[in-house]
Amino acid sequence: MHNLKKKGDPDAFDENWKSREETYYNHFTEGEPKNQIQLAFQSHFEVFNEILSKYPTIGKSFLETGCGRGTLSNYFAKNHWDVTLLDYNDSVLKVAKKIFRAQNLKVKIKQGNALHLDFPDNSYDIVANIGLLEHFEDIQKLMDEQFRILKPCGWCFSYVVPERHDNIQRYFRWINILLNFLTFSWILNKKKEKPEVYRSDNFSERYLNCLEMNKVSKVITHGMYPLPMISHSPEFPFSLLPKPIELLLTIVFKITLKIRKKIFGRHGWICNEKFGQAFLVAFQKK
Repeated sequence: MHNLKKKGDPDAFDENWKSREETYYNHFTEGEPKNQIQLAFQSHFEVFNEILSKYPTIGKSFLETGCGRGTLSNYFAKNHWDVTLLDYNDSVLKVAKKIFRAQNLKVKIKQGNALHLDFPDNSYDIVANIGLLEHFEDIQKLMDEQFRILKPCGWCFSYVVPERHDNIQRYFRWINILLNFLTFSWILNKKKEKPEVYRSDNFSERYLNCLEMNKVSKVITHGMYPLPMISHSPEFPFSLLPKPIELLLTIVFKITLKIRKKIFGRHGWICNEKFGQAFLVAFQKK
């Protein structure tokens, strides 16, 4: 686990986003995904949507905390959810607003801190976040805040990306190292190092423990993203390879997911927690 002075400091996370060109990518697609990140976000939404088809909410209000450019929210907005975006970084919220406006999608924008959500109790049918919770040490406060603003029968979807080196990526790390040298990214990274951000190595158990005092009717947790990240710079935010290579990788990965679905009888994006790049902690409020 990182030993940073400020664990879960929103200012450090904010500075990290401001310093990266990748912050301004839009990874939403209505059609077939053409790169690894589009495939990932599309798969996230499909898994969440499968859960909602079995255990529906009452209304259609949706909040994404730590939304960044709002890629996940794009999918919900396209499926007629009333979307609100919340992030600490005002600059990236402006990017998200432009993305939604370009698609003629309605969205509410709010700058704020996930540790202190400025919403009344029972405000939203869904609260979701991608790659947020692992950057905070005080996860009890985060989980309690998400629970508080959920409406009865509402769902919270937290996609967590822990700091681990024993998942599927360990078999492909040599490819990323080779790409790093071939593209001279190691030189560029030395010239422009991103600010270090706290990232926990917790498994889902710690997050589930935070739910013990809250009244939930359903809890779902499992691994996600059972594929390698192939990139010259796989660190967050993920950097893309040239378009033809990305397209080829995406085709191979889609075939892999179909095979996994046939073998395991569930969405191919779902996997063992120790194997996947990330894991899902989802709960439904009573």
